Amino acid sequence: MRDANRLNTALLLAAVASGFALTTLVQNRVSSEEIKGIVSVTDATGTKVAVREYVRIVSTSTIADEVLIEIIDPARLLAVSGHTLRTHESEEYADKIGVERARDIETIIELRPDIVFINNFVDRRHAERLKDAGLNVFDLGAMRGLQTLPDNIRQVATVVGAPERGNRLAERLLTELAAVSANIPETQRRRGLYVGIHGDRLYGGTKGTSFHDVLVAGGVVDVAAEAGFSGWPAFTNEQLLNLDPPWVITNPDTEEALCRHPGLQSLQACKRGQVRSVETDLLTNPGLGMVEAARAVRAAIYGQ
Repeated sequence: MRDANRLNTALLLAAVASGFALTTLVQNRVSSEEIKGIVSVTDATGTKVAVREYVRIVSTSTIADEVLIEIIDPARLLAVSGHTLRTHESEEYADKIGVERARDIETIIELRPDIVFINNFVDRRHAERLKDAGLNVFDLGAMRGLQTLPDNIRQVATVVGAPERGNRLAERLLTELAAVSANIPETQRRRGLYVGIHGDRLYGGTKGTSFHDVLVAGGVVDVAAEAGFSGWPAFTNEQLLNLDPPWVITNPDTEEALCRHPGLQSLQACKRGQVRSVETDLLTNPGLGMVEAARAVRAAIYGQ
């Protein structure tokens, strides 16, 4: 941990010392070919944020992290979420500073970014402190899977001056997700749900979440959504038994523990040995990683 802190400090000093020449050159340059008259983008709080080619960008949002690294010169991105650094091995992130959401306020302010991307699960006081420091803050709002992700991609891309690239990236995401199980007829799709264990509680991820969208893209009929559940329901054992899914997707190392819960041994999925795990970092990725997660779900349920 001490070595990680030293690295973050060194990266911080380097970013502060070296970024201003780039800022001076292009901070006010906007691609008229791509912007096409758009002067601002309204974020989830109703704040209008000016469109320009920001060159000192900080992201505390895992969604914005992945979008930005795809559509802009990586040198413009100074810091990304700590979660992204921990779960991505791409060399493009190697020189980035990790920030833990928006609570690393002092680190963010010291970087003197042109803009900071956040999601609205952060403490509003943290966002206000960033604004009080004179920083542009763009709030992407709640993450609700495909209900919000394509728009978020387009918002991020537009506000940094690359709307066409954002449109292409959003379309590519939807096309790739649709292709994962396109050859599985609707009548042959297997029925299941996601459930994870947190402490002694059983939690789902269904309609209105990326978990649901990943299941559907992977060729699974989400029985929890069919039954009217949405968001992140805390299931009782009785509710799971009533749903009685033939297949269950869960996190690694919880397959046996799930079926040991009182009464759950009688679930179809437990009796048939049809509880499957998918890597946690894939399942919990609410952004571009949904494509790989859907492929993993398909492989887990239908085989390679």
